[in-house]
Amino acid sequence: MTDTTAFDYTLRISPRARVVRLCVSPHRGLEIVVPRWFNRRQLPEVLHEKSAWIERALERVRPQREELLAAAPWQLPDRIQFRAVDLEWEVRARATSARRLSINYHRPGLIDIQGPVEDEALSRHLLGRFLVVQAELHLPRLLAALSRATGLSYRRASIRRQRSRWGSCSAQGAISLNAALLFLPCHLTRYVLVHELCHTVHLNHSNRFWSLVEKHCPDYRTAEREMRDARDYVPRWANSEQAIAPLA
Repeated sequence: MTDTTAFDYTLRISPRARVVRLCVSPHRGLEIVVPRWFNRRQLPEVLHEKSAWIERALERVRPQREELLAAAPWQLPDRIQFRAVDLEWEVRARATSARRLSINYHRPGLIDIQGPVEDEALSRHLLGRFLVVQAELHLPRLLAALSRATGLSYRRASIRRQRSRWGSCSAQGAISLNAALLFLPCHLTRYVLVHELCHTVHLNHSNRFWSLVEKHCPDYRTAEREMRDARDYVPRWANSEQAIAPLA
């Protein structure tokens, strides 16, 4: 019999979860998502029942996970790829004695960074600002185009580097989008935007909400499954330590 206590995992309580869900990814390893009402004493039983599947899934991601855990010391990325808008940037870094980092990306597809490029905190902050600027440039345009195409209107859009949501919609029709959506393949980013636009009509996950989502995104079930591992598209320098939760 498999010793289920040998499995390292993180437990996440989701107010939207209806059933227990097991997720395995290179970044997070085994993650167990449970509803609020779940009795944690049942975890050993769940782990035992799914032990064969867990072992196969962990073995599948083991090479990538070991590579991540043994990641080399900090260095700026060579390239930044925004799959959602089919853009790629080459990053050229030059270490100088300056106290601050400077960035120049006026030339299409090329980013020049100078200063203390070995400083991880400064570099992450600089690249994070670049990410938000690009997200503010592209994501609202995509949202506006989808709004016109679907006939679903919203009041305003904002961009944030959210730690726990890909997107959200308020009761007043204000949509907030995670800047990291730029890293996702275009079909997944489109799905997130459609998902949030549908919340302007149904601020819940009722059957009517999902029917509206299906009207504008017929393959939404496939997209929902892919979104479980979507954070794997986010590079190390932009990846939050906290997992991004399912869509709100």
